[in-house]
Amino acid sequence: MTIENKKNYIQMKKIYKKLFVLFVALATATSCEFGDTNVDPAVPTDVAMSALLPSGEAALSWAIGGEMVRMSGLLTQQFEGINAQQFDNYRYLIRDADMDGVWQRMYHNSLNTINVIIEKAQAENAPHYEGVAKVLMAAGIGTLTDAFGDVPYTNAFEGNEQNFTPDYDSQEELYTTILPALLDDAIARLSAAESAGGSPGADDLIFGGDLDMWISAAQSLKLRYTFQMAQQDPSAYDDALAMLPEAISSNADDFEMYFGSGANETNPQFQFSQSRAGNIKMGEYFINAFSANDTRKGLFISDIFELGEGANGFYTMSNSPVVLMSYVEVRFIEAESHLMKAASDEAAARAALDEAVEASFLKITGSGTPAAYQADLDLRWATATDKLEVIIDEKYIATYSQGIVAWNDYRRTGYPSLTVVSGGTNAFNANGQIPRRLPYPQEERLLNLGNLPIKTPNLQIPVWWNE
Repeated sequence: MTIENKKNYIQMKKIYKKLFVLFVALATATSCEFGDTNVDPAVPTDVAMSALLPSGEAALSWAIGGEMVRMSGLLTQQFEGINAQQFDNYRYLIRDADMDGVWQRMYHNSLNTINVIIEKAQAENAPHYEGVAKVLMAAGIGTLTDAFGDVPYTNAFEGNEQNFTPDYDSQEELYTTILPALLDDAIARLSAAESAGGSPGADDLIFGGDLDMWISAAQSLKLRYTFQMAQQDPSAYDDALAMLPEAISSNADDFEMYFGSGANETNPQFQFSQSRAGNIKMGEYFINAFSANDTRKGLFISDIFELGEGANGFYTMSNSPVVLMSYVEVRFIEAESHLMKAASDEAAARAALDEAVEASFLKITGSGTPAAYQADLDLRWATATDKLEVIIDEKYIATYSQGIVAWNDYRRTGYPSLTVVSGGTNAFNANGQIPRRLPYPQEERLLNLGNLPIKTPNLQIPVWWNE
């Protein structure tokens, strides 16, 4: 599948376009703090899976590509908040009430719909739909647990059984048991020879019903979650390397959703720039991270957030993609794993790093790594006292706007070498350092306090894989 074909999926069927418009209208109306707790028992279960799937894909992509990208960017200084909530969040004042909308859009708007697809697929003998939905579920729950730590999953969707106070699954259990099992089952379902209850096709706005690409996405998420456990399990690097042959193998296979050009179909970053101009701008640290030879700079550094006018950024155009997992990330995982495994292999790490950088330039500019840039990278690698810093500095640029990858990397490695912003000490962040987690939502504290793992917000308590 070509990248151009992916762009066309959003416009393939008018019925799905109308469904998408309805979703975005809801997302825009609820762009401030709003919502119930984890589930909505009123979501109809008699809607066809072919109608639910584009809605679930759009909602999940919106939540990850909008708020989660902004939060990661603010905390890693790719963005700077200059007004309203973004001003506070950039300075590490992240209130529990700030998270009500994030929680609502992840659970209520997207994962609850995705869970309905899973249940309907099981009832209607549609393993291909079930597999797709389980990959989406793993992407959503994985993002949530990386940001918050322990999160509800096992009984998070029991609103119809009147359970509005779900238990929290520990991050350790999510990483070591639940997410791998979810993805393994997804791969098995996607590999089924028959799907009597139907298979995704044009209703699949991400891969257009290409089951092999969904399997590759599932394998890549397994790779990410395995790799990210390395602080808890040193063998994770070797385990991750063993998974590479089944992972995403080209930019064209990226697990991503392209948005549309219509007024209510646009990319979440573009919509934010139009409705909240003047709240955020590009971060000085990020701007200065680009060398003079980096041809990606003009496609990443855009004044769209500050001015709300025009759009020339790769991720901020109206029809830009939201990346859920990329070939670029896979290659950077390979590079770090070769370097950090017990039997470190610097040559293999360097080769993977070059492939990762090349893939980034190809994805963003359409051309390979400029010779002058490559020469500079050669010099930095040869003279580096810590070659991990070179890998993460490159990854910091290359995975810009790809979920919360940059924030995860900073918490794991301490790179890039960010300087904390001034004024970052507050009641939730007593030491003024870059936050290690997000606070649980205020609504959870008010409505589900008995199950809340951390009763009083503390942004410096590390998540399990970062302990």
